[in-house]
Amino acid sequence: MSTKQELQVILKTYGYHLNPYTSKETIVNLLRLHLKALEKGIDVPKMNDHELRSKLIQYNVAAGPVINYTRAIYQRKLLEAVNNENSEGADDEIDGDEDDFHTPPIPEDDSVTRSGKTFLYHAQ
Repeated sequence: MSTKQELQVILKTYGYHLNPYTSKETIVNLLRLHLKALEKGIDVPKMNDHELRSKLIQYNVAAGPVINYTRAIYQRKLLEAVNNENSEGADDEIDGDEDDFHTPPIPEDDSVTRSGKTFLYHAQ
């Protein structure tokens, strides 16, 4: 079993530049998707910017300009589209629990205190 760093090096030698915070599971998924795309004759990292954008459009993936800052994102999107799979590992997913972020209820006396100041709230 390879370490996360070893897998990142392998993907970098193929031509992928990943965020250092990408989970190991996602890196494994990207490596697998890369190999599957190669079997289909699609070598994503070897494509120039124009070829990458054209291939994304061919697979009905909305694509803006391919530049240094967007290239890795579009490479990943193309791998996903070519293989009809998601590359995101479980460690990359953001928990959608909305209960963690909510506005506290307004007190019954309609006063709201912030930074030592009291404001009156009047619902209309």
